[in-house]
Amino acid sequence: MTGTTRAKPPLTMADLTNRERHHLETCVHEAAHAVAGVALGGQLRSAVVSNSRMWGVDGLASFADTPHGRDPEIAYAGPWAQAKFRAGGRDNRPTQRQVLAILNAGGYKDDRMLIASGGTHLGHAVTPLIERTWPAVMCVAKQLHRTGEATHADVCEALGITDGGGPTSSQLAGLRAGMRPVPPLT
Repeated sequence: MTGTTRAKPPLTMADLTNRERHHLETCVHEAAHAVAGVALGGQLRSAVVSNSRMWGVDGLASFADTPHGRDPEIAYAGPWAQAKFRAGGRDNRPTQRQVLAILNAGGYKDDRMLIASGGTHLGHAVTPLIERTWPAVMCVAKQLHRTGEATHADVCEALGITDGGGPTSSQLAGLRAGMRPVPPLT
């Protein structure tokens, strides 16, 4: 047949290099910190992920303010979401072994924070919230992959929050209680 072109099939995880996969996982990791922090009432300064030839892949989510006692949950959200992403995403839950493997490898800052606050068990309460907000985590991860940065406003938009978030947000209270849906992933 002449004159026809065949469309290329979409990329799969198997088509990615180790570095590209690590970059994607780091985007999911930092997006989960950002989404969990904002959903729990924190004020995100920015979440950033860099992928440079000189320094490698690195990420950071920084907050101007977080509600008292929520830091372990925010710290646990990143490694847990990264393990969930490795396990297959939306409908799969990671094992504790998978989460601990991430904490022991690239999540050492999160591990130190969890140990300093009393142990990794203090962050487990965030997992249902990450399950409910998974489409928002993926939306923020897409933005981090595309632009390298996400702000508080970006996370609120991904969560479908229009009142600006923060500790007094009734919309975030409904989200935490499971009574408000997150917009679907587009």
